[in-house]
Amino acid sequence: MSTQLSVAQVLANLEAQMAFHKKQEAHHAQQESFHREQQTAHAAEYEKVARHYEAFKATAEAAAEIAARTAAQEPPRREEAPPRGGKPARPRHLVALLIAELPPGETFAPSRVAAEVNRRHGRELRRPLDSRLASTVLRRLLADGEIRLVEKGSSHQEALYTKR
Repeated sequence: MSTQLSVAQVLANLEAQMAFHKKQEAHHAQQESFHREQQTAHAAEYEKVARHYEAFKATAEAAAEIAARTAAQEPPRREEAPPRGGKPARPRHLVALLIAELPPGETFAPSRVAAEVNRRHGRELRRPLDSRLASTVLRRLLADGEIRLVEKGSSHQEALYTKR
């Protein structure tokens, strides 16, 4: 320890240290009150979120039980027919099968018919059925009197058909 310091220097040094520590005490007291407020706010928010979490969890579990029950009661889906050996199926035959399964009064357009035939019987076709070919098949079924025209088509709008 240095004894070379004068009394005035020692007093000035001690005053500076006292001011520093007083300032730090005030700062930490302010921080303590701020942190106490934050702790109270977060505790209240936690309680609110926890209540909503528990309520949602209970509701979600009940909804899942109901959904599982409904899914179990759903009628079994019809199995797709295995691909037939030999020649590929004719588009007219597949479109006629599809139309026979549609409920009466339901309208359909060539693009929907093509998509559904491709989904159900894609493996039986040589190449996917496009909406132009489906439109041709539907016009022929219309001419044979098997379906009815609901709305005439144009170059920008598909025709709509329904079962007789």
